[in-house]
Amino acid sequence: MPDRTTRPCSPGAIVQDMTDRMRALVLRLHASICQETPDLQRLEEQVIASLTDLGSALLVSLCQLVVPCGPPATSPCACGRPAPFQRLRPASCRTLLGPITFQRPYYHCPTCHHGFAPLAQQLGFCAGSRSAAFDEVLALLGATQDSFADAAVVLERLTLLQVAPNTMRAATEQLGAVLAEVEQAHLTALQADQFPAVAPPAPAGPLCVSLDGVQAHLTPEGWKELCVGAVYQVRACRPRLAHWADVVQAEAISYVAELGSQREAFGWQLYAEALRRGAATAELVVVGDGAHWLWELAALHFPQATQILDWFHATEYVWKAATTIWGETHPDRSRWAEQQLQALWDGRVTEVLAELQHHQRTGDAVRAAWTSFTNQQARMNYPAYRARGFPIGSGTIESGCKQLVRARLKQAGMIWQADGARQVVKVRAWLKRGRWAEAMAHRPRRQRAYQRRVPGREAPMVGQAETAQPERVPVSPEVLAAVRTELAAGRTTHPWKRAWSKRQQRQEAETRTATSGVMSSA
Repeated sequence: MPDRTTRPCSPGAIVQDMTDRMRALVLRLHASICQETPDLQRLEEQVIASLTDLGSALLVSLCQLVVPCGPPATSPCACGRPAPFQRLRPASCRTLLGPITFQRPYYHCPTCHHGFAPLAQQLGFCAGSRSAAFDEVLALLGATQDSFADAAVVLERLTLLQVAPNTMRAATEQLGAVLAEVEQAHLTALQADQFPAVAPPAPAGPLCVSLDGVQAHLTPEGWKELCVGAVYQVRACRPRLAHWADVVQAEAISYVAELGSQREAFGWQLYAEALRRGAATAELVVVGDGAHWLWELAALHFPQATQILDWFHATEYVWKAATTIWGETHPDRSRWAEQQLQALWDGRVTEVLAELQHHQRTGDAVRAAWTSFTNQQARMNYPAYRARGFPIGSGTIESGCKQLVRARLKQAGMIWQADGARQVVKVRAWLKRGRWAEAMAHRPRRQRAYQRRVPGREAPMVGQAETAQPERVPVSPEVLAAVRTELAAGRTTHPWKRAWSKRQQRQEAETRTATSGVMSSA
């Protein structure tokens, strides 16, 4: 294994070192080929592994170039006092090219007892941890693969790096937690009327909003709902041969997602995303099914929007009612359903309501359709919506529920902690909305604070106020003597002191017998 510790610290020395390494690499591969002619796949694997080692050595050398040849005698501490230079201290970090170790100046403040390495802050890494690029790849694979175990396998095949599935989980959930904090900060600013006043230009057509819920298995709650929202634009598409097909197609889709128990926050998140997309000056359209919470959020955050009941949601009610009235196999079932759907497509909702009223005694499905259409009648003017180029179907949000939740959180046997599910969905939402680079920019820099304990005093953490330590209650000598006697007796009778083999047990029995015989003869 090549040495990945400190390398030469001058450009000329780095060039010479890399040249020597490349020459040794070629000679080693040539000798390997001469001994046994491998196939192309084996050659590829050997070259990738060798180039990874070579790149790791180069990375160490480049990091070492940043280290000053003569470190400053002092460096400003977070407490405002100068911290004297201690020594060149080695730091290790896991990167996309494997683990690296190099020396960097280490300082320690005698005032607050805080140890730090300015170079670590400059390079943006934390000793003993992972690089930002490595963490990004872990989070990306952890959020997009079917499971964290599968993500670890894909990483190993692509980079020859081995990580545990829990490492994948930690990197993904840490990024999700950061993105959740960013969203919360935006909501706080929005609710305080401190949202950025610079609005993006309004889209050319209507700005559409769709929202829905999807179930996921959480522990210990059981199956719970996650809310998913989509903000998108539409463009006209070629008419389809199927009856009652949408005439517009969604594009430029962005998503938001939140736990169903936080619907209020979800509504604000969807509102903030719509504002980012130009909702302040655009014509708004909200498409959804018949859920009451959906229209409550729409009325609260988008009161001027045109509300549309999903066409396919309405067709489901019609077909269930037709089955209840005529049965599964009756030929009039399809004829009756087609007539009612044609009436809805043409905007004759009152005729459909009258027909459902006529068959209301037939069963619950008919009454449910009549109740739904009565409540949603104002959202069912489909001819007018088509004429204005509005979408009438919720296929966009159904696709969003599948991409954000079902494809990752509802694999066979998956049970999630609520926080873990929320964080993974957040990462997927930022990725699907095309804001991955922005998500990476929101990650805080990792820092490590070294605290030295001073006799008689507990050093506070940096930025933390020093608190008074509670006084110790003195213990009398009699109590101390009794405690020490009890501890000494416990050491001889502790279970770990017992004989663990038959030979030892026989020896102890013989010793006890001999001792008791001597005592009885005396």
